Amino acid sequence: MAQQAYRVMNNSWKTTTKILFGEELGELEDYGDWLWKHVDQTYTKKSAISGKDVHFGISDYCDNAKFVSLEEVDFGKKFEPLDINQIKDIDSIIESLQERFSYAGDIVLANSRNIEKSSDVHNSFHVFHSNFVYDSEYIAYSSEVRYGKHLFGVSNDAYSSFVILSPEAYKNARCFDIWVSFNCSDCYCVYNADGCQDTMFSFNVKNGRNMIGNTTLPREKFLSLKAKLVAEIKDELKREKSIPTLLDIVLGGSKKPKIQDNFTADEPKNEENKEIIEKAFKKTTRVVLDKELDGIDDYGKWLSRHMLLLLKTTPSVASGKKIYRCARIPYRFFPTDRLVTEAEAHKLGILLKLQENDLSSLESIRNNLGKIAIFSTELRLGENENLIAVATANQSRNCYNGEVYAYSEYCGFSYWPRNSKYIFGSSRAFSSSFCMNSYNSTNLSRAFEVDSCSGCSDIYFSHNCENVQESIFCFNQKNLRNAVGNAAIAPDKYKSIKASLLEQIADEVEEKKKFKWDIYNIGCRGKNK
Repeated sequence: MAQQAYRVMNNSWKTTTKILFGEELGELEDYGDWLWKHVDQTYTKKSAISGKDVHFGISDYCDNAKFVSLEEVDFGKKFEPLDINQIKDIDSIIESLQERFSYAGDIVLANSRNIEKSSDVHNSFHVFHSNFVYDSEYIAYSSEVRYGKHLFGVSNDAYSSFVILSPEAYKNARCFDIWVSFNCSDCYCVYNADGCQDTMFSFNVKNGRNMIGNTTLPREKFLSLKAKLVAEIKDELKREKSIPTLLDIVLGGSKKPKIQDNFTADEPKNEENKEIIEKAFKKTTRVVLDKELDGIDDYGKWLSRHMLLLLKTTPSVASGKKIYRCARIPYRFFPTDRLVTEAEAHKLGILLKLQENDLSSLESIRNNLGKIAIFSTELRLGENENLIAVATANQSRNCYNGEVYAYSEYCGFSYWPRNSKYIFGSSRAFSSSFCMNSYNSTNLSRAFEVDSCSGCSDIYFSHNCENVQESIFCFNQKNLRNAVGNAAIAPDKYKSIKASLLEQIADEVEEKKKFKWDIYNIGCRGKNK
């Protein structure tokens, strides 16, 4: 490998391993497969223009569609408006526009530089083999990262630095193999830690210091044992170019925790009012489709067509209480026979501890770690209200049926809207409002079937657009208004075409509870996915 981004990231890797383990651990490329293990990887297609590999952050695009890299897009190209015979209905329009539908990958936007084998990178520097990276630098083999530095094998993270292997985290520094943890530093092999420092091989602990196996040790004893364990981890990494993660150890058949009979934990109150969400859905369909639709659950399968929305329920092994289990990383990997509610996990983190004679070596800890290994697939951060069938939420309210909602309200059947409201059937809709089936986009208003767009409003069936208003079927465009198929037309003519198309869409959705076309299959040469 001689690429510039790899060279920079290889140096960053060596710096990070020296910080964590006291010495460099060799070349980054030797650890790539291991770092990818618990991360949503990029997907590769061939460019229809150059034949080169094009990288995408998602796999939803049709196989027989046309793909190009962002640098191959001609944003200045002019297109002729369709004639009257090509706009009789939505099917004829899609058929007529096939040559204009090219899905762009290698998406690198805003002030970004030195990006390789990555996509959906915004305002970031030195990114290698990663996707959905925002306002970050020195990132490799990672996904869903914001405001991070020097991260490797990290997913769903914000504001962390010098971290290797971290699925789902926030504001961690100098950590290794840290899962679903927040505001921690100098931690190794921990799960569900909050506000911890110098903590190792622990589960469900808060404000831990000098802790191994959920057991607090005298400072000098901790430092001596930490040095020994870190050296053992380092030696195995150098030798094998990988090491069993905290989860691998547990799944490898380690011992089970002993939970006392009649165990209980105080659960937070959450009064559920689905009617508020039903009203929000009706309001959103009226704004977006010009027609109110009733009964959100009837449309659930259609709304969740392109999302990780496989919420299932399972009983807590401690109490039998219902738990929502989701399909996203890392929760999909957690063993069912160790799942409890979030409140139960915190209480068990206090009760379950390894004995000091269990901590003498890495091998001994691995043999006994299962005795404290308890997981939860639910998470609440900040103040939340009226969440129904929601796994993870951060300061959100009036949200329904979704894996994660952050700083959002009036949403349903969605994945990770952030700072948004009135979002349904959408994934990664950030700082947006009144969106349906909109994906991987920011600053949208009134959008339907949109992917990889920013700063757009009143936009339908469009991909990779920026500052496009009142437009339909636009691909790879900037600064357009009143456009159909990348070509601007007279406002009154556009208004007439839009009204006709919305009527067709709304009537079919109401009747069939779905619509056959979406942003990911309209470019498939007329073949439905």
